[in-house]
Amino acid sequence: MPVPAQNQQYENFIIRYKQNTHGGFDYESDETFQIVNDLFGILYVPMQEVPELELSSYSYSSIPRCYTYMDTGALSTSGVTGLHNHPYLKLQGKGTLVAVIDSGIDYLHPAFHNGVQSKIFSIWDQTLEGGADGRIPFGREFGRQQIEQALASENPWEIVPSSDTNGHGTRSAATAAGYRIEKDNFCGAAPEAEIVIVKLKQAKNYLRDFYLLPRDIDIFQEDDIMLAISYVLFIAQEQQMPLSICIGLGTSMGAHQGEGPLNEYINSIAAFTQNAVSVPAGNEGTARHHYLREFGPNDTEDTVELRVGDRESTRGFMTEFWGDSPGSYYMTIQSPTGEKLSVSTALKNRTQELSFVFVETKVLVNYVPIERRTGNTLIFIRFQHPASGIWKFLVEEKIPGKSRFHIWLPVRGMISDETYFLQSSPDYTVTAPGDTEDAMTVTAYQHRDNSLFIQAGRGYNAENIVKPDFAAPGVGILTASIGPGEEFAPATGTSLAAAQTAGIAALLFEWALVRGNEPYFTGNSVKHYLSRGAVREAGEVYPNPDWGYGEDVIIRLQSNKASKINGFRTFFLSRNQTFLLGF
Repeated sequence: MPVPAQNQQYENFIIRYKQNTHGGFDYESDETFQIVNDLFGILYVPMQEVPELELSSYSYSSIPRCYTYMDTGALSTSGVTGLHNHPYLKLQGKGTLVAVIDSGIDYLHPAFHNGVQSKIFSIWDQTLEGGADGRIPFGREFGRQQIEQALASENPWEIVPSSDTNGHGTRSAATAAGYRIEKDNFCGAAPEAEIVIVKLKQAKNYLRDFYLLPRDIDIFQEDDIMLAISYVLFIAQEQQMPLSICIGLGTSMGAHQGEGPLNEYINSIAAFTQNAVSVPAGNEGTARHHYLREFGPNDTEDTVELRVGDRESTRGFMTEFWGDSPGSYYMTIQSPTGEKLSVSTALKNRTQELSFVFVETKVLVNYVPIERRTGNTLIFIRFQHPASGIWKFLVEEKIPGKSRFHIWLPVRGMISDETYFLQSSPDYTVTAPGDTEDAMTVTAYQHRDNSLFIQAGRGYNAENIVKPDFAAPGVGILTASIGPGEEFAPATGTSLAAAQTAGIAALLFEWALVRGNEPYFTGNSVKHYLSRGAVREAGEVYPNPDWGYGEDVIIRLQSNKASKINGFRTFFLSRNQTFLLGF
């Protein structure tokens, strides 16, 4: 029988266990409670013991958010190959770890092994049963020795039964740290870095049902991602190696202010440690999934028009309204037939059920006047069997003055292209965890003509922190492919731009930490090195919500002349020795 983390009959809650429990703090992980770090824990509760989920009762952040993939000859363009081949630098990522938290990996792919020698240090497969121990709370772990035994075996799946059926994780891992394969003209950004893989398990059905998300697509839940980060941090500490983490996933859930447990966890590990975290900006820029309205002193009412497609009329969907504090917002929902029902601001401790008679639609609403983490007004709306057509949200601000509200639909993949706002805004569409302040949030551009990837999420975050941070090639990138046919094929998406950045972070860690040039180099150092060196077009204002600090990164590392200053090595390059690090 699967452990509670994998059992569909258990619900998961993210808690701040030192604040929300009583007594001493001497807790240990077990099957029903898993410690993530010194702040967060995951509580697993039998479904029959859990009352109906109510955002107002449990708090929005305690219910795991759901994430999915952010994708739909770049290295040469970005200049990474120059760093690989430079006679003095020769940066390849040696002595560093690159972690990919995603759909798993095809460990048999030639991008990850030379004969029977694998560059994969370990794989934690959360989907498998029977391997929980002190290192992993559930699933199974496979070390390099087992992986190499599998490579030498006629039946590798009997030894390491972990696979990547989607290919997203394999593509990301190859882009970040795949071996150089001359015959295919392929090379990862950090070809000598070692790889740690976490294959995330699928989000539980109760979460999909709560958020009205489809059962037939790959969706992952927040707490599993947090546990994955905890695992790769453990490996890096155990091996005493700098770590570059790539999380090629995203969601539109949340206030887009960098809030939430996963965001906070990423901030805690990326700011002042030898860990860097690369995340995509997402592909929501043209999805029409975001609505924005700013009120003035004499402008306190608005009508939001939402087109609902036929696909959503059968399975339903959710949307989130976030109104900036200290505003006070009232909402009336109007069906395509003109029937209007008001959202109560008084029933804040339970789910409201709005039953539309003429279209036979139920709308479940949680009105949270002050959401605990942000202080903003949250109106969480779930449509059950909505009639197709134009639905309207009639919004009124009761406190005249300058205020603003956002409404976000789920990301591409979680909702069809048939459902969208008629008057949408491409701004503030960077997906979480890309809204995290200390993460390296990467957008994508077409490396052949330096044009921005049309679907890329636009910034900033809702607190006006600069996001994305910079851009990397992410359109038509040659990378590993799974299944029959060619071993390498082009792919597109901001997740690939993030993967390339993760590999580049490994190169910087090699230069700074492994070679001892800057012993206090942190993930924040990587981010600021890359931001500071970004190429900026003349006439453009930077940073900006499209490109962040720029489209390419110039890193001034030492070639053949170095001088010691204050215990650090300072490197000088002539103009023709300056290298572009892909973005």
